Amino acid sequence: MFLAQTCVAEWPQILGSNRDGHAIGKKLDPWTSPPAVKWRVRCGAGYAGVAVAGGNVLLWHREDDKECLDCLSSDDGSRKWRAVFPAVYRGGVDPDLGPRCVPVIDGEQVYVYGAAGDLQAVGLANGKTIWSRPLRSQYEADEGYFGAGSTPLVIGDQLVVAVGGEPNAGLIALNKGNGETRWTALEQEAAYSSPVPITLKNKTYVAAVMRLKTVIVDPTDGTVLTEFEFGRRGPTVNAATPLVDGSNLFVTAAYGVGCRMLDLAGGKPTDRWGQTDVISSQYVTPVRCGQWLFAITGREDYGNGELLCARWADGKEGWRQPEFGTAHLIAVGDRVLAQKISGELKLFAADGSSYQELASATLPTGKYRALPAFSEGVLYCRRIITPSQNELIAIRP
Repeated sequence: MFLAQTCVAEWPQILGSNRDGHAIGKKLDPWTSPPAVKWRVRCGAGYAGVAVAGGNVLLWHREDDKECLDCLSSDDGSRKWRAVFPAVYRGGVDPDLGPRCVPVIDGEQVYVYGAAGDLQAVGLANGKTIWSRPLRSQYEADEGYFGAGSTPLVIGDQLVVAVGGEPNAGLIALNKGNGETRWTALEQEAAYSSPVPITLKNKTYVAAVMRLKTVIVDPTDGTVLTEFEFGRRGPTVNAATPLVDGSNLFVTAAYGVGCRMLDLAGGKPTDRWGQTDVISSQYVTPVRCGQWLFAITGREDYGNGELLCARWADGKEGWRQPEFGTAHLIAVGDRVLAQKISGELKLFAADGSSYQELASATLPTGKYRALPAFSEGVLYCRRIITPSQNELIAIRP
């Protein structure tokens, strides 16, 4: 069973309970005064968003030569415990040296994947290490442009991790209880997209966007059910997490790649629609609300980010909001909350006819690249103050 199905109104992993950017069971009304800051906590470097469950906020960051996992109280931000691990990542294209992957809370365990590709399992109650694996070094994986950035997926009693290693270790599965390798598969480099579950003919598979291909694998043994080309060689990345609806799978990337909507019902991928000029997301995962898909198309480094609404069924454009900028998106009922990288919050209607802004606010000065989390009516945003110092802010919109 996919863990998210049991964590209804919380945010236990990347993009929420179902890895689709939806805040389940909560309503967000437009605010009429600036959202209140509930608490704020200084932390180290990194782009990892937080995971939230059971009154615990799991913050994964780097301080000097250590990667730190802090368990904070959702009430006041006080620290319950800290787990510390050696930080060996030395940086790539981006000067930030901290972890990129959101912690994964699964029952009484938490899994964190560091920037150098070290995977740790710790106890949620006390932060004690249960097991540890330096996966990228063990499987001789390349660090890539930004280090390890694909959040592992808990599926059944396994963790599926995009390692990009050798030989035949693009994806690997571990026993989540003791960290032992169950299987390895694929001669593919890892991407920055995170794998998701997909159910086809009443069987659960794993959909993983890799460096140049997207693959559907059987989580029991790593057998590849099907695959298709997605990506380009050169200085490019695949970073947005795929979206699933039944047998339909949507993927998107920038750098001239664009997007594809595929139907996998027959086992072999069948294109439903896909164009480079509809949605080309550099790293932001779109959200789907009803029949509409809301996405950031364009690139942050080019300053050409637009907010776009397209119909899920055929990609037909509903509207676009030019010069919106890059923003992470969270669907809350029939509304979408956007946390801009520049530090603005926007709440707009999930309506396909036009852009209807319902509320806006400005966050404390800084950059906001980490994925936000929305749990029990509280928004968790991570602000970059300096390259080595961040701040986690808990806000009540």
